[in-house]
Amino acid sequence: MDIDGQSWITGVAINGLLAEGGDESVERAKHFVDTAVATQNDAGQLSYGPSYPIEVFSHGREYEASWELTVKKCMNTNNSTAIGHGVLDFYDRTGEDRYLDAAERAYESLLSFERTEDGGIPHHDPELAGIKSLWIDSVYMMCPFLARYGAAAGDDDAFDEAVEQILIHAAHLRDSHTGLFRHIWVEQPNHYPQGAFWARGNGWAAAASADVLERLPEDHPKRDDLLDLFRSHCEALLPLQDGSGFWHNLVDDPHTPLESSGTLMFAYAFARGIDLGILDEETYRQPAEDGLAAVSRVVGEEGAVNRVAGPPGGPEAPLTDTPYGQGWFLMAAAALD
Repeated sequence: MDIDGQSWITGVAINGLLAEGGDESVERAKHFVDTAVATQNDAGQLSYGPSYPIEVFSHGREYEASWELTVKKCMNTNNSTAIGHGVLDFYDRTGEDRYLDAAERAYESLLSFERTEDGGIPHHDPELAGIKSLWIDSVYMMCPFLARYGAAAGDDDAFDEAVEQILIHAAHLRDSHTGLFRHIWVEQPNHYPQGAFWARGNGWAAAASADVLERLPEDHPKRDDLLDLFRSHCEALLPLQDGSGFWHNLVDDPHTPLESSGTLMFAYAFARGIDLGILDEETYRQPAEDGLAAVSRVVGEEGAVNRVAGPPGGPEAPLTDTPYGQGWFLMAAAALD
């Protein structure tokens, strides 16, 4: 599995390797985690050294100016905590304080960011671009890490933050009519530079909710709010599955390509919901299995998962193969095992 160095891609790949669980996979994941811990920067970001700008694909058209600002001129900040899930996994495995210490620094880094008016942690450092934007990607990059840190450190505030960030992002990005999530909201001026119901974006939300619910205490005061959000989101996604087993790149538009990463993420979220006893197995097991089977048919001879929308995603993203496609395949397969 070739990792290109972007922290969120590395984080998903690590999670996939750990889900597969073989000795070679765990050793490879440990290499990535140890590198991230060793190069954690002064700000606490697990980013293999300095954070680099995201390279945006133009996808054959020009985006609005606010999209260009948000993507091209901002450095990655909270995406680095995608690696934090793996860091805490190795803390559980080894008990070595260096892993918990690194996770604590990453947690404190998240808490230091300037927020939106209602408390949302923006996807990028607003000082670099003069804007604050919430991306649906962030709920997966941040929130499972926050919940897992809460469990490891016995920190109730981290549990609170994990739930609150999902609910705040949902307040801005979830469409009340369809129950689906948009990609990006910008606070000032209030608008959506990327408002399509993108498959992987909805996958980030569904997978993050399932992972947070796994660790959130049963008596948490906002557990029912998150549970209702997760269930209603899964209900909205279910009828949009194509007869092939895939979901489309824009989940509500059958004229867009069938896409692998979102399909795998929905299969994963459905399977995790069943395992947690919060989704009905009779309703969700077969769609999840159909999704995994569909993507299995487009896996190359050397293990590359094809038909994955390239970063940063969106309506016209090219279909390619990526490490996060492989990571999600491994996670979905493990969840359905």
